[in-house]
Amino acid sequence: MDDSTYPWPSKVTFITDLLFGLTRLRFSEAQKKAVLSWACEMGAQNVPTLYALCKAQDHVHSCIRNPTCKVTASSGNIFYINSIGSAIAKDYSNPLTHFCVHDYPEDGRGNMSQVHHGSKMLHELPEELLIPSVRINNNIYFWNELLQLTTGFLSLHVSFKAKSLVQSPSKSKLQHLTPFQAGFAVDPECIILEVSSFQRTYIDLQTDMHLCGFTCK
Repeated sequence: MDDSTYPWPSKVTFITDLLFGLTRLRFSEAQKKAVLSWACEMGAQNVPTLYALCKAQDHVHSCIRNPTCKVTASSGNIFYINSIGSAIAKDYSNPLTHFCVHDYPEDGRGNMSQVHHGSKMLHELPEELLIPSVRINNNIYFWNELLQLTTGFLSLHVSFKAKSLVQSPSKSKLQHLTPFQAGFAVDPECIILEVSSFQRTYIDLQTDMHLCGFTCK
């Protein structure tokens, strides 16, 4: 077993599987057999059989799961459905692609070249589909949680958005809360503020029961 190409058993198997799996260069079963036979006749070493390649593919799928599901319609047509959630999870877990993922809707300043620049992403996307948190100065703020601003006001997180060409969010949509003895009065009007104005998280506010009206259990 070659650890450098795990979960493929060897570099030869990995390269061959990579060749036969090219999305824009489809190989039929007959073509795959012809290529492998040609490689053997040319004296190539350790050429895998088609059966060994299939077993290697099954092993890889068992390790990372195959996001593509084959579906046959009642008409007999065959479709392949990809799991979007699985694909996104792999992008986040891959250190080479993780930092290319756009977590937040981006303010294109009137221009739109990517889907995350669209006005619907900034204003009409359901809250439950938004990224739930933001990290600022090593503090984690979650949307729909209390926070305190540098101005001293309590606010309720709503959503975040990023400036163009900036990875981290720079603005957030907030609702002001006014604490009183029975709870909080929520301002129905939302405002847009820089996330740099965030000062205290919900966890921090819990330590100030007099300010926020929290009760001890």
